[in-house]
Amino acid sequence: MNPQDGAQVVVLTALPVEYDAVGRHLQDRVARRHKVGTQFEVGSLPDGGRVAVAELGPGNLGAALVASHAIDMFQPSAILFVGIAGALHGDLRLGDVVVATKVYSYHGGMAMDDDFLARPQAYEGDWKLVQSARAVARALRAAKGSPAIHFRPVAAGEVVLNSRTQPLAEQLKRNYNDAAAIEMESAGLARAGHMYRVPALVIRGISDRADGEKELVDAAGSQPTAAEHAADFAIAVITDYLAETHRSPAPREAADRPDGQPSIQVINAVNAPAYGAQHGNVTVHEPKPPASPEWRTLSRLPEVAWRSVITRETQSFEPSALELHLIPATQAPHIEIRRLSGLADELATHLPARVAVETDVNDQGARAASTDMKSGPEGLFVGRNGQRSAWKPLPRDSMGALLDEAWLIDHLAASITTLVRLSTPRAARYAPALAVTPANMLTIGRADQVPRTQVSGFLMKEKLEVPPEESVPADDLDNLAYEVAAELAARLLMAFRQDNR
Repeated sequence: MNPQDGAQVVVLTALPVEYDAVGRHLQDRVARRHKVGTQFEVGSLPDGGRVAVAELGPGNLGAALVASHAIDMFQPSAILFVGIAGALHGDLRLGDVVVATKVYSYHGGMAMDDDFLARPQAYEGDWKLVQSARAVARALRAAKGSPAIHFRPVAAGEVVLNSRTQPLAEQLKRNYNDAAAIEMESAGLARAGHMYRVPALVIRGISDRADGEKELVDAAGSQPTAAEHAADFAIAVITDYLAETHRSPAPREAADRPDGQPSIQVINAVNAPAYGAQHGNVTVHEPKPPASPEWRTLSRLPEVAWRSVITRETQSFEPSALELHLIPATQAPHIEIRRLSGLADELATHLPARVAVETDVNDQGARAASTDMKSGPEGLFVGRNGQRSAWKPLPRDSMGALLDEAWLIDHLAASITTLVRLSTPRAARYAPALAVTPANMLTIGRADQVPRTQVSGFLMKEKLEVPPEESVPADDLDNLAYEVAAELAARLLMAFRQDNR
């Protein structure tokens, strides 16, 4: 193969509007045809990477077949699907971008007389590609006018969903309520990438809300905007993924735009084009986020509404739960009563599909919680004063609950990210507080080693608590969730050891 005909990355699209949005980023395009007739165009990125793009029409089967053709023809280092999708979560806005951390092939299941039992296939987004996407997303957060980037699962089937009341909508809400968007090709791409062991990633721009008004928003021009946002972000991700080093190159010489105005391309800290630079706009980004959170000691402890206050039903005999509370350390916008119902519904979408959920609002805030006490208490809460809370059951066996450091870090990081990215305005800084309630028969151990045959060092206490003594910026909670979670886990384990002397 002539080097000019080769491609390091393949991008698949379903619709002309998606193909055109990607194609605008490629220079010196040449046509290539697979032996069975599938057509690609191969072009160069401004940084020199070679990308092939194809338009295949809607459907997972077509995506799987064309992906296999692309892999056979180019042997790429990565393959992406880039296009538009309908939103399933209420906090997504038109034009937002969703990076698929997981793809659900949601049509698998067993249809019963009175129920549908889901049997999905699921494919994780490639780790290295997702990390490149996160790096680019961090660099874009300070850019004015750039869309919000969400890292969540997507659902892919064979139906254009344009309703929130049809049985399919209810099925998705019940069985896949962490899926943020719905579309028709990603499962096929993910399957092909898995079979051929080629890293794969899906990037989608939100063009409608799957709520019965698709025709209206499409007519208003939502599809081109969503496709452009997805393509702009995807090209930045590809650039970062292909970069040999994360050092910023020397500034480039200004080139002329077609309209005669100078075009300046600013390179961010991860060596990816600044958002909007591809269209001739100048965007200056802040330096890379700090490597560690900025903790600040509080002059006095803020008041915490613990889970027992939020739920009013904590029992000493229920399974132990880890609770995290983010208490505003600076003035937080007060939430209006009329927003609480919608906020409770938003919270419900962040709870696992396996649990039955009830929502509740009162003059203190909005809550969504599991009604299945067998698996342990689990829920989310946002107070009108700005407090954000999450709780979930600890790993356990017949000998009690476990404090597993790795489990704690993973689940605290996920809860922090969920809480800080809720659609309500946030405070500038938060003071995290932790507790385990009840703390009876609590030990340190590893969740992957249950059930246990013996234990030592039980803690027998009503509550193990880490008070909110220090605050951290909200931006650090967002950008450095794992680092904050690691520190909080260490504080909780230290509190356990001190109480267990």
